[in-house]
Amino acid sequence: MKRLLTTLLILISLGLCTVCLVQWQRETRLRGHILDLVKRLEAENVMRIEAERKVREYEKEIARLTELRAEVEAKLVEVSRELNHLSADSTARGISIAIYMREVAQMQHGLEATQHAFGKGAEAIKSHNNVVSTQNNALEKQNELLKQLAGERNDAITKLNARTREFNELVEKYNKLSKSK
Repeated sequence: MKRLLTTLLILISLGLCTVCLVQWQRETRLRGHILDLVKRLEAENVMRIEAERKVREYEKEIARLTELRAEVEAKLVEVSRELNHLSADSTARGISIAIYMREVAQMQHGLEATQHAFGKGAEAIKSHNNVVSTQNNALEKQNELLKQLAGERNDAITKLNARTREFNELVEKYNKLSKSK
């Protein structure tokens, strides 16, 4: 009986050893899974932090580009208003030039009527000289107005071209930034 108890004790001990060995193996696998999960969690946290940093950078860049776009649009509106103003001014000046031309034509008609009335005498020549000098003065005024108008038009077009180049450069930068996202 002593031998039976000893054998039974040895079998129970071996059974307990087997249970311990199975538990250790299971615990080792579980620790391995836990370590793997911890590593994945850390990698995901690093990626999340990097993504949040990029989001903040992109938000700042978007805000900067939005501000630049607003400035460019404001400048474009301003230049458009100036161009409209100059166009209206040039139209008004064109109308005044037409009025001067009509006055010159009336003076020429008046000169012809004066020549018929007075004949070819000295008074007709003096009257003709007065009309011609008046016409010359009107033409000089018109020339000055045309030169001034052309200069203002050239300045406005130069400003518009510069603003348009700035706007195009800004749009190109914006498009590059939006494509790189």
